[in-house]
Amino acid sequence: MIENTRAIDRTAVIILTVGILFILSPLVFVVITATQSYDQFVQHNFSLIPGSHFFDNLLEVWRRTQLPLQTWNSFVVSLVAGGGRVTLAFFSAFAIVFFAARYRPLIYAAVLASIMLPLNLMVITAYQVAANVALPINAIANMGDLWQSIFGSQLDLQYNILESYAGIAIPLMAQGTATLILVQFMRTLPIDLARAATMDGAGPLRFMWDILLPLSRAPMISLFLYLFISAWVEYLWPLIAASTPEHQVAVVGLTRLDDQMEDAIPNYPLLMAGAIMVTSIPLILIAIFQRHIVRGLTLSEK
Repeated sequence: MIENTRAIDRTAVIILTVGILFILSPLVFVVITATQSYDQFVQHNFSLIPGSHFFDNLLEVWRRTQLPLQTWNSFVVSLVAGGGRVTLAFFSAFAIVFFAARYRPLIYAAVLASIMLPLNLMVITAYQVAANVALPINAIANMGDLWQSIFGSQLDLQYNILESYAGIAIPLMAQGTATLILVQFMRTLPIDLARAATMDGAGPLRFMWDILLPLSRAPMISLFLYLFISAWVEYLWPLIAASTPEHQVAVVGLTRLDDQMEDAIPNYPLLMAGAIMVTSIPLILIAIFQRHIVRGLTLSEK
């Protein structure tokens, strides 16, 4: 029996075309609105006719708001959060997969439990810790009143990391999703690699650096880009961790961009121009590293 693939191909093309139009239609409205002036928008609302004020709107956003600085803040925070999560995930996955520790399943289960408790559910506790990262040291030192009996008073160290890159990025790193992905990837590697490295006289660190890291490079790049974008679009914790415009990230600054406008009707062309400015860096990274993303996803399925 010979199937008629022409009808199947046409149906697939139609479905893909409809899906692409559905996905790109909001982006088209954003770009068209960003090219219009405020008067054109008030007169025609959401017009499908592009204007000629795109660069004027970008320049006005650049001059009137702190969105450029906030975009840089987002880049630094996302770079630290994404890079830190990938680094921690690589070391933890290496220890879980290639070391036969007695309590390895319990440790792995504790790491995976962090996935069930996202930062948004622990935002109050995270704020308390970020407001004074010395709280655990104080709690341990003041147990049993030993410190007070020796020095006459309880230990009360204070160190606040709010309103800083570290205060925003470090809590975003506390999740085990990246560890889960890298553990599943490393389990697909032949176990004989570690045995052969041991027979050749390579220790654990030499095996990790010379063999495991090159093999994990493509999945780690894909994972880093995913985590970078995930940190870039994070809203709730950066909103709480930074209250001043100079330390806020771009997503928070974009939501407050309309508050800085004095017009009765929101200046949507400026808002859309700001949205394009905020999303440009993730889109550029995806375009540059697209080949690495595809390669990393392909290797992770083997």
